[in-house]
Amino acid sequence: MKRPIVWLGMLLIALTAAGGFRAKTVKPKKPEKFQARAVSSGITFAADLLLDGKRQSEFFFKELSPSNVVAVRLAIFNGSNGEVVMALDDIQLVDPEGKEIIPVEPEAVAHAVLQGFPVSSAAEQPPVRVSSTTRGRVSRTDQSDPGYDPRLDPTNPNYDPTDPRNTGYGRSRPDIQVILNPTGGKYGEISGQLIEKDFIDKAYSADPIPPSLMRDKFIYYGLGHRPSGTKGFELRLLKGKGISAPVILKFP
Repeated sequence: MKRPIVWLGMLLIALTAAGGFRAKTVKPKKPEKFQARAVSSGITFAADLLLDGKRQSEFFFKELSPSNVVAVRLAIFNGSNGEVVMALDDIQLVDPEGKEIIPVEPEAVAHAVLQGFPVSSAAEQPPVRVSSTTRGRVSRTDQSDPGYDPRLDPTNPNYDPTDPRNTGYGRSRPDIQVILNPTGGKYGEISGQLIEKDFIDKAYSADPIPPSLMRDKFIYYGLGHRPSGTKGFELRLLKGKGISAPVILKFP
């Protein structure tokens, strides 16, 4: 009887340390259940544009709209015979006026939502354009880059492996500092870290999608105003490996 009691005690301690945060599961759904869908070269693309705060809270711990953030849920079903690779730079969200909306790093979204600020003020700069390779940060090895820092360059003798910027969740992180609950509010430090990781785990990546498999992820966008509906928005998939022609998903 002691082992179950010990295990339960450890579980309660972990939940308390995490501030009670539990990541919300994204349940898979069929392409025809999405707001928009299209088929090209045997690949089915489907997407939802999450403008409404209630819909956003179905997938994330809190609504994104108060922080001037919306999310696109993009699902790619690879029914072709080859891999599908689509860089984030080749995916554009366009508003009804034809203006491209800039994507935002998941870390910046977590920062803004945790602190209750709009994305632009939380990051203290305009929304960050996401790169499919560097994901919005300066080059570590290009000494001509204005933001080059030898402490971050593994090829430089001054490289510092203990620098916090050289650690993370196994991938490059932006230069935006994500301050996790400095005021001691509802979400503690551990909970804040889990929330940030949840945004990262659910974010779109450009990893290859093998045949017969699918990817269902979110892209975050900074939107300064809240439109009344999705009509007129378009998600443009311009190019990618395995895709013979651009694909446009129009939201109703």
